[in-house]
Amino acid sequence: MNVKLLALGAALAAVVAPAQETIIRNARVIAISGPDQEKADVRIVDGRIAEIAPSLPAAPPRTAVIDARGRTLMPAYVLAHTSEGLDRANEAMDVTPFVSVLDAVDPTLPFFDNMLRDGVYTVNVMPGDRTVVGGMGRVLRPVGRIVEEMTIVAEPGLKISMFPPQGNRASHLAKLRAVLDDARRHHEARELAVDTRPTGNFAVDLEAMQIERRKEALVRLVKGRLPAFVSCESSGDVLRALDLAKEFGLDLRFVLQPGTWRAAKHLADAKAKVILTADFVAEETDPETGKATRRILPKILHDAGVEFAVTTAQTSLGHRYLWYQASLLVRHGVPREVALKSVTLTPARILGLEASRGSIEVGKDADLLLLTDDPLSGRAWVDVGVADGKVVYERVKDRRLAELLGLGAETR
Repeated sequence: MNVKLLALGAALAAVVAPAQETIIRNARVIAISGPDQEKADVRIVDGRIAEIAPSLPAAPPRTAVIDARGRTLMPAYVLAHTSEGLDRANEAMDVTPFVSVLDAVDPTLPFFDNMLRDGVYTVNVMPGDRTVVGGMGRVLRPVGRIVEEMTIVAEPGLKISMFPPQGNRASHLAKLRAVLDDARRHHEARELAVDTRPTGNFAVDLEAMQIERRKEALVRLVKGRLPAFVSCESSGDVLRALDLAKEFGLDLRFVLQPGTWRAAKHLADAKAKVILTADFVAEETDPETGKATRRILPKILHDAGVEFAVTTAQTSLGHRYLWYQASLLVRHGVPREVALKSVTLTPARILGLEASRGSIEVGKDADLLLLTDDPLSGRAWVDVGVADGKVVYERVKDRRLAELLGLGAETR
């Protein structure tokens, strides 16, 4: 009886517990999904955006209020593809669909602190390109002490590379096709199997279980139930990947290097989901005339009607920032609204998370950045970062940033 009373009391306490509420006032709002608002209030309830208005009523008692006067509010950045955040590369073998970055992510690496400081609150960590079929990625938030606590999406997709780390493309493609053929045959055999119960022979059953585990992700891939993030170095890589998608029913997200620009029309026709690597400018020299030509991949894709997300390179001072990448797009002739979407809403769509993040809309998760200036101005700092409605970063408390700048605790 006492146990029942305790359970009832806990249930009643949960029912009457007050909602966690925050109001951000007087912000310039870049909603991404609609026009900018020069002055607006945003109310957050239990981690979600509950209301957006030019002026909200007085806040109820115990409501946290952030005065954003003179600052810009925008959705947190979304990084659709990176191989940073791993303690080491996992590309020693060509075909490893059974491994996961779960076992290689190191939450203590400076990369995640940088993501928090830079306002990137959704990060898709994937295996690298030196592979045929790599392991499973994981979508993380740079907040938490263990990977499970950081996880947003446990299995966003497998990694496939269309270009060989060694050897030639013909043998590389043959190996990839053989892997996909084997997965399809395994799936068909499993569908036709009449009796899949254990045989009673421990060694035989153990081997069968291990084979099943190793091939499970590939079976899901060829059934169209698991996406693949496909790295392409050339336009030929893109065309071959599109052919494989048709042949095996694959759901692809293309990770493109600058040399893929000739495939823009094919990507547009396929309504492909596209992610650009950090360097998206191809420098080409005519072998006969010696004339150099620059090909701007994002501008070519935009003109062809292809939506894309951009990524970062942590080894480059400029390219490590998504705001810098977006500003480069504008410099290369991509419209501002498209550039901002390429680091927020478009990558969220590619990851299947557009219902919860990537823009400031009622009902979405409150993943928000309060900036000191316009994000593309080159002068904007992340002043306050909010993830799931909770303040996870404050610039004035960032000791590491203060140390780097030599400005003490106050970094304004």
